[in-house]
Amino acid sequence: MKKNDPIEVYKALLTNMPSIGFINRTKRIKAYLNVINKAQKMIDTEEITEEEALFILSIMTKKSNTFRKAATMTALSLNTLPKNTVKAIGFQYANQMRCNLNLHPADD
Repeated sequence: MKKNDPIEVYKALLTNMPSIGFINRTKRIKAYLNVINKAQKMIDTEEITEEEALFILSIMTKKSNTFRKAATMTALSLNTLPKNTVKAIGFQYANQMRCNLNLHPADD
């Protein structure tokens, strides 16, 4: 089991962040999914735990304006996305954001 430094994980996730465009819903959701897919792979290979991933995603939301916009757009659109589009960790984080925005949690 290989453990990574949280700063290195943050950098690795941030490098998976493509351009979000100018108020482009599709690009923002795609960018969020790219980051989440990488985080989920790291969880699946036991490089990080689920709790560590959620912590790093929350830091990314605070530090990266681009990621914050992508995550917010995904959280707002969570109920309209096809099932299984968002990996488990991404769904959990987006649902937490929905609660922070005083929105109802999305359905599984």
